Amino acid sequence: MDANFSSKTLVSNLTVSEQQLVEIAKSISLNCKLLILDEPTSSLTDKETAKLFQVVKDLKKKGISTLFISHRMKEVFEICDRVTVLKDGAYVGCMNVSEIAHEDVIRAMVGRDLGELYPDKASKIEEDSYIIKVENLSGNGFDNVSFTLRKGEILGFAGLVGAGRSEVMRGLCAIDLYGTGRFI
Repeated sequence: MDANFSSKTLVSNLTVSEQQLVEIAKSISLNCKLLILDEPTSSLTDKETAKLFQVVKDLKKKGISTLFISHRMKEVFEICDRVTVLKDGAYVGCMNVSEIAHEDVIRAMVGRDLGELYPDKASKIEEDSYIIKVENLSGNGFDNVSFTLRKGEILGFAGLVGAGRSEVMRGLCAIDLYGTGRFI
C-alpha cells in the first residue's frame, strides 16, 4: 500500500491520509470484500487523494469492491465505474459512468435540467450598506481576517480542515475569545 511510516507510529501522530491507509489495511487484513469510503477525500490534499485513488484501483484489481460516497462530481467520474443517485433519501437511478456526463448526474440529483449552474444574481447588492464589517481579527487558529458582509449578500468561508474557518466563526459568535481586531 506504499505506506511511508513506521508500523510503530501511534495513529494519533499520523496524517489523515495515513490514518485512512491504516484503516484500509486493517480492512484488507480482515479479508473484506467490500470497502465503504464515506467522503474519504474531504480533508485530503490533491496528492493524498491521488494516492488513495491508486490504492482503491489496486484493490479493484484484487477483486475488492469499493462503495465510494462523495458529493464531488469530478472524483465520482475519476474513480467510479457506476454512480447511484439518491434524492431526498429515495433511489433515483444507477448509471454507468462511461456512458454519462456530469449534467446527467446533476439532472438526476435535482430532478430537472439546471440550465445555468450559476445564474445572474437576482438581487442587487448595496455596496454602501453592510451588515457586519470585520477588520484584522486574530485569535487561536486564525490571523488578520478581514471581510465585509453587505445587505442581501451571501458570504462563504472555505478552506481545508484546520484552516481556521470554524475558529473564526467561534470568535465572531463569542464562543471563543479572539485576540485582536474589531467589528463595525
